[in-house]
Amino acid sequence: MDIPGYKIQSELGKGGMATVYMAIQESFDRPVAIKIMAPALMADESFGKRFIREAKICAQLTHPHIVPVYDVGIHEGAHYLAMEYVSGGCLKDRMREGLKPSDAENVVRHIAMALDYAGEQEFVHRDVKPDNILFRQDGSAVLMDFGIARPTHTEEQMTMMGTIVGTPKYMSPEQHRGKEIDPRADIYSLGVMFFEMLTGKPPYQADDPMSLGIKHITEPVPLMPGTLKRYQPIIRKMLAKDPEQRFQRGKEVIAALDALAQQAQVATTSNDAPVAGAVQGNPTGPVKFTDGNESKIVLEPRLRCKELKEKAGLLSSHYVFDIYLVADDFNQFQKQFEKITEQLHQWGEQRGRKCGRVQIKATIHPWIAGRVKEYVKRLRKADTHTFLQGIPIRINMLAADGQPIERSELAPVSDQAEQA
Repeated sequence: MDIPGYKIQSELGKGGMATVYMAIQESFDRPVAIKIMAPALMADESFGKRFIREAKICAQLTHPHIVPVYDVGIHEGAHYLAMEYVSGGCLKDRMREGLKPSDAENVVRHIAMALDYAGEQEFVHRDVKPDNILFRQDGSAVLMDFGIARPTHTEEQMTMMGTIVGTPKYMSPEQHRGKEIDPRADIYSLGVMFFEMLTGKPPYQADDPMSLGIKHITEPVPLMPGTLKRYQPIIRKMLAKDPEQRFQRGKEVIAALDALAQQAQVATTSNDAPVAGAVQGNPTGPVKFTDGNESKIVLEPRLRCKELKEKAGLLSSHYVFDIYLVADDFNQFQKQFEKITEQLHQWGEQRGRKCGRVQIKATIHPWIAGRVKEYVKRLRKADTHTFLQGIPIRINMLAADGQPIERSELAPVSDQAEQA
């Protein structure tokens, strides 16, 4: 196809909505990437509006880490837009080859800057993924394809509430639910990418989009492997299910990475090994939880985990993981649960088939009892803790005054199937 003022050189890529070509913009004699909308979509006026809207959005966003748009137009019924030709390849290809943690950090920093700026302009990208991140020759990462982005406040809604928009693998829980979203959804998507860049796999995997969405909504944040544990607090906060618990904007992500780097530098200087997952100033700690309930009894937070050995037969034995915790509010319980999650994972790896039972005694206020039980159930379903499905979990919850709240047992999955 010929576009006046441009000499098409070669095809760069093709998607469901458009094809991208490398071309020479004759007026400036410079290489550009020109996106031309698919001919099959030209008959649908809504696609044309969306295409033009992308160009208008990008034209409003001027930032070193966002691909700029140079030109937009229609020729012989075909919508097109010309943008900077970014020649360093895309993140998706680099991830196939493998990235160093330092390289992953640089990508996150650059895209967090872009998202912070876009958020200030009240735009949500809604499809942050490796395919939409390119590299310039100087190594800097840039964000492209605002095709499904939209202002956070607008009278013209191009998509309806309840409509799922984005790429399931990288979508936030609220996107999977079809809820209204804000820039914090992009922070979640960036967190999914960060996890994948560091570990070589996404945090959640499933055979179909619906199952994947359920995992994003319900499953705990997976644990980072041993050599990457220092990133756990940042990953945990980027992937928080509740947007209120996440970093609220891109510059907070950058601040957390800066603090992590400073901690590592201090540890190296003092010849002390860095504490896994610790960040100076705790910039990645969860936002304070408030639920409107009050109690005159103040509980002093406590957590104790220990292993017990029990006889399982005449000549055999198994191990019990015994947990005792006291939490005055849900925020305190969340912090304790993060430690419990890590220790249970290590216990399962160490004992394997010898894991016999988990028992939890929790002294808490009654209004968080349901959420405590829900967290335990969700942990059981996590890919990193599947061994818990084969053993019973006993839960004994007591109120602050010592009165019983609930005593229950989660039976092994095999037993539940037989009873059904």
